[in-house]
Amino acid sequence: MMNQAAPIPSVPAQIFEDVLKSPSRTVVPVSPLAQKHHEVATASILEDLSAVDRLLITKRLRVRSVIFLRGKKNKFFVRTPDSNLVFTVEEENSWWVGYLCYGLRPMQLRVINNLGQEVMRINRPYACTARVLPCQLQHLEVFSPPGRLIGTIEQQWAAVRPLYLVRNEDGDEVFTIRGPYVTISLFRDVEFTIRRQGGDLVGNTTKRWQGLLHALFLAPITDRFGVSFDRCLSVEEKALLLAATLLIDYMYYDV
Repeated sequence: MMNQAAPIPSVPAQIFEDVLKSPSRTVVPVSPLAQKHHEVATASILEDLSAVDRLLITKRLRVRSVIFLRGKKNKFFVRTPDSNLVFTVEEENSWWVGYLCYGLRPMQLRVINNLGQEVMRINRPYACTARVLPCQLQHLEVFSPPGRLIGTIEQQWAAVRPLYLVRNEDGDEVFTIRGPYVTISLFRDVEFTIRRQGGDLVGNTTKRWQGLLHALFLAPITDRFGVSFDRCLSVEEKALLLAATLLIDYMYYDV
């Protein structure tokens, strides 16, 4: 006589409910120490800005690229007042946009330190505003290192005096930049004032007047301007003000 197989014990339904309720993956929270290490690593990329309160910027048009129809692109040299080179900024764009869009052209700016390392990238999408018309206002995104957003510069509509807002990575307003009634650099320097949200003066960005001969013949090829700020600002805030200075140059003085 064949032995009868033992019945399969039933599995309580509670076990299936527990399995369904259990999470599919475990989320490990980031420790404060790891977050601190990440912030320190990011700050070290821009450490060249930690001890400065003023930057002098020289712009040079890549004439060879224009002649051989490779595009209209600028190159910037960022130095301290004692002539030490801090950054080199190189413009990247499509070959045709410089000939058609002039100072409003979409582009990316690659900021490179003395070691050849790209420490910051500035992205400028196309916006067709003609400085004061509120059709499309300028919006600049600043990344450091490339891929990590540290803030934006946003143009605000203004009928008379130019106005820009500088925001941090969380979208909070950090600075306002206000231009003069007349932005034409003619026999004088042109200053844009930088203030905290509460109204405290932080610094200014300045377009330098270099003489009538330069204005008539050399301005499209080379130019000089600068930005000054409180030494106690964070390196990210200084980087945002540098990016804002470059945007102002393209909007008002790039031909």
